Amino acid sequence: MSRRVAWRRPATHSLLFRLWAWITASLIVVALGTAAISSLLGLQGAKQLQDLQLRQVASLVRDRGELPAAVLAPPGRAEDATTAVVVERLEDGRSMLPLHLPPALRDGMHTVSVDGHDWRVYVSRGRAGRVAVAQRTAVPDEAALDSAQYALSPVLALIPVLVLLSAWVVRRGLRPIHTLAAQIDARSDERLDPLPVERVPQELRPFVASINRLLARLGALIERERRFVADAAHELRTPIAALSLQIDNLAHGELPPATRERLRSVQQGFARTRTVTEQLLSLARAQSGRALERRVIDPSAVLRQVVEDLLPLAEARRVDLGMSRDASASIASDPTQLYTLLRNALDNALRYTPEGGRVDLAVYTEDGVGGGRRTVVEIQDSGPGIAPEDLERAFEPFERLRAGADAAGSGLGLAIMRGIARTLGGELCLDNRPGGGLRVRYSEPVAVAPVPPPEAQSARSA
Repeated sequence: MSRRVAWRRPATHSLLFRLWAWITASLIVVALGTAAISSLLGLQGAKQLQDLQLRQVASLVRDRGELPAAVLAPPGRAEDATTAVVVERLEDGRSMLPLHLPPALRDGMHTVSVDGHDWRVYVSRGRAGRVAVAQRTAVPDEAALDSAQYALSPVLALIPVLVLLSAWVVRRGLRPIHTLAAQIDARSDERLDPLPVERVPQELRPFVASINRLLARLGALIERERRFVADAAHELRTPIAALSLQIDNLAHGELPPATRERLRSVQQGFARTRTVTEQLLSLARAQSGRALERRVIDPSAVLRQVVEDLLPLAEARRVDLGMSRDASASIASDPTQLYTLLRNALDNALRYTPEGGRVDLAVYTEDGVGGGRRTVVEIQDSGPGIAPEDLERAFEPFERLRAGADAAGSGLGLAIMRGIARTLGGELCLDNRPGGGLRVRYSEPVAVAPVPPPEAQSARSA
């Protein structure tokens, strides 16, 4: 039973195997059918030829007065007994021929059984009397068998070639399925636009149409979730800001030490809530797929602006922040989105670097894997890093995998960065430095247009 299940498994789970098996079976059936039909047609043709030969022999000998004792080949030779043509005069009762046909046999074609053998006999009347010409029916049977063998032999010899050829044809015919699967696998997680159907075979178009409808439903569902996150975060901003303002006002009043300590905890909680709300809004904007305002910019200028904005945080934590490499580079990107990405990256580096640590920044160009130059922005810190098995999981929202950050962290920074990187068409990756710490690396293709002056590279939207 287990062997049967193991044999049937590829037949039920492999379309290629099923098509190949059916084509092979069809070839065998056609070969056998061809042999059978060829045998029948050959038998019919051989019988007609035998009858014609008997008629021709009868026309040659029926008007002769004297007939030989009987055969075109000597009757004593066993190898000629099957194919020998026997001629007999029916009025000669003293004939010693092997048939001894009855004189009353009517004129025409007959099949007579003599000593267990069937003979084909043609009786004809001439001036010298009635003559019978006979030959065994095994002659056309052997001719028909030879004809079937001749027809079947080349087909049987070609069956292995046809089987291999059919497998190649089926595999080639199924290539559009593999091409379609490769196109789907090559898509990023953010691409939900319909699959093209122009070059898809007619048989696959219903399948592709079903996938497109599924993508449309999935896109609508994701859009509703994004809108809900954005709306919820936007609605929370106003009451959180109002409560924070009231708490700040309350902190300026006369309060007992115990109450002031509790109020400080409340302020920290609201600060964390405000940070989470702002990052939720940033995440919703990064995932919204809004139209980008691309232009050629220098990422060093954007990075310098980020440094200016976060320098107070670096000074408060006594972190050595500086550029280790600043090469001339340019990219065609959205400055606002790039600013948000780099700010989140540097903010994470500063918060996770211990006090007195170091954060190094670098901008340079390098050769891409698939060809072409790419501009790279690197941010390296001297913090605790991330375990290698958690590097990919760190991009998930609300994942906080590194210890040592302040309470304001929300676990959304890397998720926002990945969303922006996908929107911009760049590459974002994390890895641990050999000497300790984390390295954030973002790259985009080098732009071919000249870099505009710095005053035109404002990273903030108006």
